[in-house]
Amino acid sequence: MTGLSAWLIQRRAIRVALMVVLFPLPLTLVLSAAIVVLTTGMKGWRDALQDCAVALSVLVALTAASGGGWVEIGLGAALTWLLAVLLGALRNAVSLALAVQVAVLIGMAAAIGFALWVRDTQAFWERVLMDLAERASSAGLVVEPAEFVPGAAQLMTGLMSASAVMSSVVALLLGSAWGDPARGRDFGSEFRELRMGRTLTLLAGVLVVLLFTGLGTLADDLLLVLAAGFVLQGLALVHWHGHARQWPRLWPLALYLPMALLPAAAVLELTGLAILGLLDNLLGLRRGGRDPA
Repeated sequence: MTGLSAWLIQRRAIRVALMVVLFPLPLTLVLSAAIVVLTTGMKGWRDALQDCAVALSVLVALTAASGGGWVEIGLGAALTWLLAVLLGALRNAVSLALAVQVAVLIGMAAAIGFALWVRDTQAFWERVLMDLAERASSAGLVVEPAEFVPGAAQLMTGLMSASAVMSSVVALLLGSAWGDPARGRDFGSEFRELRMGRTLTLLAGVLVVLLFTGLGTLADDLLLVLAAGFVLQGLALVHWHGHARQWPRLWPLALYLPMALLPAAAVLELTGLAILGLLDNLLGLRRGGRDPA
């Protein structure tokens, strides 16, 4: 990827075109943001912002010309790319750990802001999920909304915020990994030292206490966002041990394949990784690593 990254970083028109083409597709949106992170790391945040401005103009123009919702997609692209620039710049200037911590805090702030704006988040998500269920039924799928909508609606704010955090961090990791060989940085070692820090651990403890108060629903949402951060630390911990103990090169398949293929396994593994990440923050399950506050 080093040669391709160097080639791409010298060709703004191709970078911008890829950002525009990849963004509207759900499975490639992360790649669009990763290109922004790559540009931020190799050329600086000013060049990255210029790319974002050009790409946003083209994307909005194409969406409007096709009769689509240009306001929604334009706002989504602007937020996604600006966050990629911010995280890339933080990682470039300080550390990967700080960039990930900031992503988690932004996700929590977004969940709080959404709750304040909507007021009744469960009612909002029940309407959205009912609409989706009706569309699925009209398409011939057998769906029983009453069975899943109320329970799912309680978690949707947290799940959506956590998903956004994970997407932004994956883009950060990809863009960093692509650009680091050309810059002489070691992405692997920095990822293996990833920690959420004492502040987020303390915040998790406060939220657990809030579960027993009237803010329980919001605390649930915020804990889900925090859990995304601790999942990342759990992954870093496992990779640290894999590297330190020289596990076989194909060992990551045993970790990632079940998550990709089996939803039940994914839930169990993500829960276990979040617990490992939290324990690592509390007890220090890696020797010789840094411990950012």
